Amino acid sequence: MFCCLGRKKRDNNEMEKKNSKKEMVERFILQNCKSNDEDSFDESIDKSNMIIIDYDNNQYEKKPWSGIQWQMIIQTKNLNQIELDELKRNVRFGILNNLRPATWFWMTDIKNTQMKKHTSNIYQKLKSCESQYDSQIFKCIKQLDKKYNDLVFDILRAYANYDVEIGFIKGIDQIVEYLVQQLDPEQYINLDYSFNQLNRMCDFYEQMVFWMAIHILFHLNYRRILKQNISFIETEKFQNTLMPSIKCVIEQLGVKISELIEVPLLFFFQKQFKKDDFTKLFDVFLFEGESILLQILLKFFKISEDLVCQFQAEADLKVFLNQTLIPYGISKIEKTNQKLMYFLL
Repeated sequence: MFCCLGRKKRDNNEMEKKNSKKEMVERFILQNCKSNDEDSFDESIDKSNMIIIDYDNNQYEKKPWSGIQWQMIIQTKNLNQIELDELKRNVRFGILNNLRPATWFWMTDIKNTQMKKHTSNIYQKLKSCESQYDSQIFKCIKQLDKKYNDLVFDILRAYANYDVEIGFIKGIDQIVEYLVQQLDPEQYINLDYSFNQLNRMCDFYEQMVFWMAIHILFHLNYRRILKQNISFIETEKFQNTLMPSIKCVIEQLGVKISELIEVPLLFFFQKQFKKDDFTKLFDVFLFEGESILLQILLKFFKISEDLVCQFQAEADLKVFLNQTLIPYGISKIEKTNQKLMYFLL
């Protein structure tokens, strides 16, 4: 009896140590993602609690959360303790760069969803096991920045072992690569910290990328989009909101919009948006999913409606949509002196 109690006590102590270490690393991330009032948005702010978003039309909006407010919310609140519309509004205002890792981790709630479902060392096990897709993954990552090759390979292998139904398909690598680039801990931490602290940060960020990829592919349904090449563009809801004139042109050509737009919408916007604009869009996508991409596509169709309706050949319209639709729409937005993200979101 004494031996059993002793072993149980040791097991409890080990569990407490693991939890303590995990909490320490999470605090470490927040400490190195600190914000201050100098990290502000570039819009003009008046002395009240309002922010001017459109001088010409005299439009005002409530000030977004400051970096300090974001940090306090992340540290003290659960996702379900924040009003949905309030959170959506602040995400759409934008997330400060140095708060992005902590905000993404909190906003996707992977700590309380995905990570609670599995043992703490599942990621290490998944990336340590050989996968039947290893050679295919290796071919894909050869085109990436060498700095991230090993890291992306490990995450993709872990995913291939986790998702036994799909394993690995083209597109997952693009999602993982983007997450790795955005969550590279060296962008956010003070390199004066000890080597061990840096290693703990890198290890934790690596797992963050893995679980956020799971969030995008399962919770936001991109797994289905990539696997079955299904586009929500063809849903009845989207078709009903499409401009009648554009709908008529597409019907006359005898094609589907999903056949004209060559890649999933996430990659479609990544290809045509400027880097900073896409990062802001990705913040919103992480929270709202594919629906926000469909709404933005509709706005670009609306901006370019007259031009789209002039196309009489499928090939010409396809080239325009995949290469020119977004830059053309952005140029029209900029001529009205509106902020791109305020117009779109």
